[in-house]
Amino acid sequence: MDEKQLMERISATVLDDSAGALAPEVALRPDLAGMRIFGAPLFGVARADDPLFEALRREEAVGPWHMLPGDVCPGAKSVLSVFLPYIERIKASNAGGAEPSAEWLHGRIEGHKFMVRAAGAAVEALRAAGHRAALPMADGRFFAQEGATTDPAAFPGVPEAARGAYTSNWSERHVAYVCGLGTFGLSKGLITEKGACGRFFSLVTDLEMAPTPRAYGGIYDHCIRCGRCAARCPAGAIDTESGKAHPPCGAKLVETRGKYAPRYGCGKCLCGVPCEGRDPSRE
Repeated sequence: MDEKQLMERISATVLDDSAGALAPEVALRPDLAGMRIFGAPLFGVARADDPLFEALRREEAVGPWHMLPGDVCPGAKSVLSVFLPYIERIKASNAGGAEPSAEWLHGRIEGHKFMVRAAGAAVEALRAAGHRAALPMADGRFFAQEGATTDPAAFPGVPEAARGAYTSNWSERHVAYVCGLGTFGLSKGLITEKGACGRFFSLVTDLEMAPTPRAYGGIYDHCIRCGRCAARCPAGAIDTESGKAHPPCGAKLVETRGKYAPRYGCGKCLCGVPCEGRDPSRE
């Protein structure tokens, strides 16, 4: 298996109606049954020894707890980052009002579940072809801390230095930045050539792949600082000067969990804005 075959396999899985469409039994409305969640994916590649992975361990980036590619997959040569953009229907449905649309809730929860299955299938295909491969989000050491508690029991296995922060030890958006997929916006979303509305996953492998050139130099190059995301945020979590504050955003997500359990989400800062489905800095 080479990189082209790997990417074609992932694309075929994402666009397969039988695999990527919303099952009728979980649809929140009858008209949502059969809805595909994602469009054609974008791919970015970085060498496993790219110095920017080490840079993610700095305090001003993610933190010293961030894993390196070699920690995830010994002998790693490449990191593949994949952006799965939401279909237009999901983005349009969530562009109005203060509450998340049913379509967005499905994208956040059922979309994530599908993404994990698709990513796992890609890793298994690499292994079947004789390569080492690993999925960071499935690593037993992985943590994604979405709360600001310092209680050790709340996040077992999280280093003490990371408690109280909104962080993880494998940040998909930061990895996507390293892999050439895009740069951050005020909302902390990563703006790709297909915008910021979607989901990211990555895998680490000993398959040698050609790195994607990073067509940017700064971490906010794709953001035009229009302030639309700040105006759209129902939690008032985004400031046009300092960007997003995680606590009010996290509180809003907790609120939606109470209303829409087992689903939750918001995404208002990503919809109805110039970076919803494109890179506005190119215009």
